[in-house]
Amino acid sequence: MQLRSRRALADYIDLLGVSERQLARSAGLSHSTVNHLVTGRRNSCSLRTAVAIERALDCPPGLLFSPDTDADRLAMYRLWADSEAGPGDRTGGGSDR
Repeated sequence: MQLRSRRALADYIDLLGVSERQLARSAGLSHSTVNHLVTGRRNSCSLRTAVAIERALDCPPGLLFSPDTDADRLAMYRLWADSEAGPGDRTGGGSDR
């Protein structure tokens, strides 16, 4: 997945008032992974890393990262939907309980 803009990622993090370390913890990533994307040392990452960052920042899928292929785009939305469903619930629906 291609990072659309390191500046946009840094600005989004600042806007939410979280640190790189807090984002990394929330996304289940290492601080260095997040830092390398923010500083421009890296401009791409795995699909799972991109989805984890966007979910942790509560931004729409594809806002910060651009899928490389149509297959990646579909996989990104599937991962997003699976992570919203929660463990054991793959329907994407919520519970009224």
